[in-house]
Amino acid sequence: MFSHALHSVSPRTDDGAINVFVETPKGSRHKYDLDRSGLFRIALELPEGVTFPCSFGFVPNTKAPDGDALDIVLLTAGSVPAGALIESRLIGVLKMENEETDGMRRNDRVVAVANMSRFFTGVETLNDMRHGFAWDVEEFFETYNDMIERPFNVVGRGERDEAMRMLEEAEAAAR
Repeated sequence: MFSHALHSVSPRTDDGAINVFVETPKGSRHKYDLDRSGLFRIALELPEGVTFPCSFGFVPNTKAPDGDALDIVLLTAGSVPAGALIESRLIGVLKMENEETDGMRRNDRVVAVANMSRFFTGVETLNDMRHGFAWDVEEFFETYNDMIERPFNVVGRGERDEAMRMLEEAEAAAR
């Protein structure tokens, strides 16, 4: 199963690319979670007309401050299947917080571009994205959190160097 195979996947490839495991594909109305057995579970169905604007996943064998693997918003020109492992490069971070059982906690989303994407070839930083991209994704998260009745705030944005620092910290925390 996926969860067992992911234990052997390094966060980075030998040539420095970041391995991103896709849980929820771009365009999906369903949020998928990989459970401990290695199966995908449908965690949530979005309302009619609302879909995930990008693929969402994580970097295997990392541990973010929230205790989960480092969350990734993955940019590709089209949808990729849940369970895909895609070599990528980090371009920035969308800083967010949402309510957890012990109050408001940071739940940042690192943004990455699939290396195989011809559409995003020249994108190296969040500032290279089209005007309004970050706002669009932030608005999606606002809608998503409103739907599940969870308080949410956008805290800010960061560029590639901050995303790389977050990855390094998540790699160290997982060791």
